[in-house]
Amino acid sequence: ATPPAPRFTDADWVSHVTTGRGAYERGDYRRAAEAYGRAQQRARALDDADALAVAAVNRATAWVAADQAADALAGLDEALADARIESARRAELLVAAARAEQARGQPVAALERAAAALKLKPAPALQAQALLAKSGAELAQENPAAATRALAGMSAKEWAALPDSLQAEQAEMRAAIAAAEKKPADALARHDEAVRLWKKADRLPEMARALAAAGRQALAADDLAGAADRFYRSARSLWAQGLRPEALHVLEEGVAVAERLGDESVAKKMGELFVTFQAEQRLEQK
Repeated sequence: ATPPAPRFTDADWVSHVTTGRGAYERGDYRRAAEAYGRAQQRARALDDADALAVAAVNRATAWVAADQAADALAGLDEALADARIESARRAELLVAAARAEQARGQPVAALERAAAALKLKPAPALQAQALLAKSGAELAQENPAAATRALAGMSAKEWAALPDSLQAEQAEMRAAIAAAEKKPADALARHDEAVRLWKKADRLPEMARALAAAGRQALAADDLAGAADRFYRSARSLWAQGLRPEALHVLEEGVAVAERLGDESVAKKMGELFVTFQAEQRLEQK
């Protein structure tokens, strides 16, 4: 079943959720989580179980993206404990909880939550998210074969019918599986596929991070030129999006690869990008 469409007219709740969505799309996950937290508080004031569940899912997603998965679960469990929650929304909460458990290094708990969600026969998009959580949990237990089997819970045709963002997540999971199997060339191809899909979905922070991940796999495959190119593009994109610390870290990786490559033109390009970053920082500080 498809999760019921939110039926909310409260202006304060809608405002908080809109703020959270905008922050999330910009890659400002902490600010997004804080906005969704305010939406949760408003839902409590309204005694609206569905509004609380929607806000909890969104807040959990933001905290996971911000690498603070432990902060996600309390709100999810609070919403799950409400008997008024419809089955489809319960599946949505369980999927979010599975992904939070996976992110905080609890693969057994993630598998339990994913299994509970799948028993509710969720809609394809939610089913895919549950399978991704299950696959990630299996991989965390060093079982790439089981991780691959989890993704086979949907056919290639079914995956292809999903939104680009979910297809991108599947590509990244398959890249992680290939990396675990010491197949960097396969992992690189999957990350490059994810870059294309994230861009198509207009999810630019994820696109830039997938570029950096592709660079690392190119490096593992001894493709130094390919690694340098991807690190350069990732750093440039992250910087343009305002994700400055990430951009500098990726550029450092690119500079290290350029030194190993020994190509003067590549080293010059990396150096010029670093100078550009410094110049923009100085202008902003004036």
